[in-house]
Amino acid sequence: MPTSRTLFPALVLGSAIMAPMPLAVAAQSTALEEVLVTARKREEDLQSTPISITAITAATIEDAALTDLRSIQEMTPGLSMQVSSDGSGSTLAAFIRGVGQSDFAVTVDPGVGTYIDGVYLARNIGANFEFNDIEQITVLRGPQGTLFGRNTIGGAISVTTRAPSGDNNLSVEAGVGDYGHKSGKIYMEFPLVEDKLAASISVIRKESDGWQKRSRGDDAGDQDLWGIRAHLNWNVTENFTSHLVIDGVEQDQNIYPRVLADFDSNQVFPFFYNTFVGDCCNETGDIDRSDASQKTKDELSSSGASWINTWNMNGGMTLKSTTGYRKMDTDILRDSDNDPQDYFSVGTQFEQDQFSQEFVLNGLAFNDRLDWVVGAYYFKESAKHDTQVNVATGLYEALVGLPLSVVDPETGVPLAFFAQPLDLTLRYEREQDVENIALFAHTSFSLTDDLRLILAGRYTQEEKDFELYSYKEASQSPIVAPGPTDPASCSDVTAQGPGSFYSCKDDWSEFSPKVGLDYQLNDEMMTYFHVSRGFRSGGFNGRPTSAADVSVVDPETLTSFELGFKSEWMDNRLRMNGAIFYNEYEDQQILVNRPSSIAAGGLALVVDNAAESELKGFELEITAVPTDGLTLIAGASYVDPEFKEFDILVPDPSDPTGGTIIVEDASDRPFASVPEWQGNLGAQYEFALGGMGNMRLRADMVYKDDVFYTNDTQAATFDLLHADAYTVFNAGITYISPSDKWQLALVGKNLTDEREINGGFSVDAFGTTDVSTLAPRMYFLNFKFHTN
Repeated sequence: MPTSRTLFPALVLGSAIMAPMPLAVAAQSTALEEVLVTARKREEDLQSTPISITAITAATIEDAALTDLRSIQEMTPGLSMQVSSDGSGSTLAAFIRGVGQSDFAVTVDPGVGTYIDGVYLARNIGANFEFNDIEQITVLRGPQGTLFGRNTIGGAISVTTRAPSGDNNLSVEAGVGDYGHKSGKIYMEFPLVEDKLAASISVIRKESDGWQKRSRGDDAGDQDLWGIRAHLNWNVTENFTSHLVIDGVEQDQNIYPRVLADFDSNQVFPFFYNTFVGDCCNETGDIDRSDASQKTKDELSSSGASWINTWNMNGGMTLKSTTGYRKMDTDILRDSDNDPQDYFSVGTQFEQDQFSQEFVLNGLAFNDRLDWVVGAYYFKESAKHDTQVNVATGLYEALVGLPLSVVDPETGVPLAFFAQPLDLTLRYEREQDVENIALFAHTSFSLTDDLRLILAGRYTQEEKDFELYSYKEASQSPIVAPGPTDPASCSDVTAQGPGSFYSCKDDWSEFSPKVGLDYQLNDEMMTYFHVSRGFRSGGFNGRPTSAADVSVVDPETLTSFELGFKSEWMDNRLRMNGAIFYNEYEDQQILVNRPSSIAAGGLALVVDNAAESELKGFELEITAVPTDGLTLIAGASYVDPEFKEFDILVPDPSDPTGGTIIVEDASDRPFASVPEWQGNLGAQYEFALGGMGNMRLRADMVYKDDVFYTNDTQAATFDLLHADAYTVFNAGITYISPSDKWQLALVGKNLTDEREINGGFSVDAFGTTDVSTLAPRMYFLNFKFHTN
């Protein structure tokens, strides 16, 4: 009998193929609307753009009740997201075609680029914003290094907000739901000077009580946020427009719910803690209850601006300037033990601001046979990232106070001598400045009326300055002992106050080319093939525990070979797009665990270009309108990642002291955070109620294959962090008034109450494994009034 893992991919593909069958009898159906995208820095039809793209419109966001950026994975083949280990609901850990990044540290850059109104968001934290006044979201799969630049090695997510049209419009929404959910949205647009100057303002407010009950403090999973965005659109002349967007978000809530899934009291730190400090820790056995500290929090303050100036010049050329600025402050505290004892907690504070400037010039040449784009880009970021790690809090004080007569029975060494090495009250204060300059060009030349040659490239120069001060709070001693470091771009570690300090400065340059062909087979189908290359920035190890851990990594690169097609059939009532790909992933930046001399059984985290791999797979998307009012959607993706090389450092088993380190091949490990199969099916039907308005029915099914949230097969909790495959069902019913001015919607999310884990973190020596899970089944009632 087939398993669910093998059955569902067949079901997705079979349903996708069968979905168009009613088209044969649908003679007078509504055609699919044209979708315009700017994936190549100019506006063009989705179906004529030779890139694997999912475009999600404002109407789809509303109809499918998508609430934040993380939720778009429900409708995007090949896109997978997880809850970050920092515990913040605003952190976006995105993967496209198996490539991404779950680490949120300032020294680590995303593998999937996120953009809002043309401005790059440099950090994962704060990127999972709530939806309001969104015009369109496009997800570009594969490296986008030529036009989008660094850190789009897996792909890019571009969010465009709604610009004012110059008309008077008002939209008001109010919602209630389970767990005390209350929400409100307001959107207003209005002319300031007719046909010249228009403005809009949108406001969002959300609050809820939370779905994980806590015995102390606020329940987790709550919401308490507001956001505001204002647009000013100025038609200065017939050939010059200026568009300014300003936004801000304030969030003051608890962290995304986590639960202690396992506690191994026989590990080093739990043994010492329970012997000399207190009694910890107990799994609750209930994912909807936690005994975590009342101090946990998820606070965010974010603001930014995008200023786009567009000149339509002589000769059909267009010059576009995009100026961006963003600022972010966060304060996050995660209680990893979920226990009244303060055994293991992590605090994170970010202060970050960034400025970017891009110029893009495009036009046509050679009797319009050459479509060209050239541009220049500048980016500067300053960021501060502080971390407070507390493991076995109180252990140092307990051990240092022991008399010297209390000794280790095996070695005879007084246990008081272990106090400083076992002190894991770690404080890291990091500062990093980044400066990036790039030049790029993209050309599409018509070799014939139907065949086009694509040549593109981007040259990037980047420099990073990094400083780290660290110490152990309890013992007031250095984490990283003063001494020489290995990288030539890093200073020696020097003593400073109770801790130590070092700095690193390095620069890298990369060229990201692209070459391809696209061919219009007929009026219904276009095919394309391209080879492209992208890179993720080099960087530094932000969590060293000794001078030997101070490391520098070079950029990692990915070369992608992609063959795809775009097609529309049956008088544009059936749209079918797909792509197959093969990726060569080189110099992968891997967080390598190795034994640490700082504490018996502890771990050192060393960042290294330690792996090479290959990834292959496909995506398929289908949209159909077989009859008036009925829309069917289907999507499926498959990715098969495999390490070709993966070296880690481990103790030599032949050395009984454990002091000798050898290299071990770990290429048989699975990829972390990458489901092989993903799929989605959806149906929406809208029908008239005989002059009493309309009714809209919608149902969606989302499938995600099993996922490893750690690839360390030697970890004691490897299996615990292996999530099973799951399927989520959502549905909604909407009544639309006869005037089309207001509507009332009832939406159900996760109707079968699927509670599989969607993130987790574990360190064997600490004995703890905490996980996050899917939110429970919830129902929402939303009312909307609008004037247009």
